[in-house]
Amino acid sequence: MSLHTATEIQRNAQRSWDGRSPAEPNEQGFQFACADVANTLVEDGEVSQLVEQLSRSRHLMTHLMSQDVPMWLRADARVLAQLVRTISGRVDESMEVAK
Repeated sequence: MSLHTATEIQRNAQRSWDGRSPAEPNEQGFQFACADVANTLVEDGEVSQLVEQLSRSRHLMTHLMSQDVPMWLRADARVLAQLVRTISGRVDESMEVAK
């Protein structure tokens, strides 16, 4: 029988937690909810606020992507980082055109 320190127990628990993948959402229900939220944002005129925050989060995403991201989150993190780069680039292009 081996003795484990509190640090080893915590590290093993964290490794176990990091390796777990979250339950898959109901895809059809998820798509419906996304469309509903998007429609609400358009109706309430909040799309520009969303674009502004995505554009401003460029440096945050660069920092987050330099950190150790759990394996099951990496694909979503890459997609989010690409979305932020795309939105930010489009905002920059729009600012250049407006000059």
